[in-house]
Amino acid sequence: MNTSSVAQSNPKPEAPGRPILPKKWDGKAVFAVTEVAEIFGMNPWVIYDLIKRKEMRAVRIGRLVKIPRHVVEEMLAI
Repeated sequence: MNTSSVAQSNPKPEAPGRPILPKKWDGKAVFAVTEVAEIFGMNPWVIYDLIKRKEMRAVRIGRLVKIPRHVVEEMLAI
């Protein structure tokens, strides 16, 4: 077995301490409540409750509730 082919097949590790979101979420700066619920594997009402109790920061735009990417990444890093 050629060692150079093994080295090339292994993906480059992410920076230490940086949470990894699936590729599906690349390029998104803010997430809908349903998207955050999917990322965390929770019911959307749990996310709404976290926002209400100020355990998760969110931005309201009219009736829309959006969660910034950095908030999701910070919670995943814990």
